[in-house]
Amino acid sequence: MQRISQNSVLTPEQAWAHGTNVTAAYNDPQTRQQTEAALIVMLKKTLLSLEMNKTIRSDEDLLFAVEHLRTEFPVMKLEEWAIIMHRLKTGQYAVNYERLKLPELVAIFRQYEGERAERREASWGELKKQTPDKLSDDQLAKLYAKHKEHREKQAAERAKQADVKRVQTDERGRWKHIPYQSPPQDEI
Repeated sequence: MQRISQNSVLTPEQAWAHGTNVTAAYNDPQTRQQTEAALIVMLKKTLLSLEMNKTIRSDEDLLFAVEHLRTEFPVMKLEEWAIIMHRLKTGQYAVNYERLKLPELVAIFRQYEGERAERREASWGELKKQTPDKLSDDQLAKLYAKHKEHREKQAAERAKQADVKRVQTDERGRWKHIPYQSPPQDEI
């Protein structure tokens, strides 16, 4: 919370690497209220500073917008929200016809998400260049041990599922522990 309350805005790379996931913070009972309040305050301050003619005005619409953006972009970090709001305030995202409602906010978040994807792809490309083509014997042994452990867990789970006790049935295939009334003889 301190990182987003400071005036200095992190770079998108720093926000991604060291940021707090909005969904994780919201799902934690200890930080749920703080997270919700931070998102509401960020969006409200941004909307007030832009002074648009057609924008989110009511508290109900503001709460709905925050909830929608939070669920629509679950991997977004709190710090990335701060970056988006800062960019909106500084005019880096174009707002047409003095309108900034939920559809425009969603479009801006998607634009940022596309920019982030490009940056992530470039960083993965750099990382691939730095990784060795061959693994050392220690690395291979660790990978094998992890794989073996994973296979053993899966085998134990399958064995546990296969060990389900069958319920005893009578000659008609009905469960014995459930009392059934026999139909009258004239209906048979």
